[in-house]
Amino acid sequence: MKKVALFLIILFTCYGCGDEVQFNTPALQGNKNYQLWRATYFDAVLAEHGQLTINAGTKTEKLEIVLVSLKEGAYSLSKMSDSKIDFLDEENISYSTANLQNPEDNFEQEIGQVVITEFDGNTITGTFRFIAFSADGQDSVGFNDGIFYKVPVR
Repeated sequence: MKKVALFLIILFTCYGCGDEVQFNTPALQGNKNYQLWRATYFDAVLAEHGQLTINAGTKTEKLEIVLVSLKEGAYSLSKMSDSKIDFLDEENISYSTANLQNPEDNFEQEIGQVVITEFDGNTITGTFRFIAFSADGQDSVGFNDGIFYKVPVR
């Protein structure tokens, strides 16, 4: 009887979990204002001069990550950096890491970071986090725990 009870406990432990994590390969997602945001389309384009642009979005929103190169490493986002992230929301409000909360400020303030962890020749993988402001600095959108995984580069 003990063996049957032990078997049932193991069986329920292995198959009783209802919260299964689903992995999408490839994928681009993050927490937008602390709510899961998952892109339904994404790709990356490498320009002739080495600039990388990752385009992603849903039916109503668009995310564009522009990096100065495709090299693995960390890219700081601020008003003064050449790398930036632009986001267009469902209400057609445009946000950018190139904008500041107070447009009169001209100091270097990091408001995000993109890290490229792997480029295998065909796809790119990495992480991102940022806060972006509207042109007037009155509105903002924030992403944290962002990841792009095996996004195809063309």
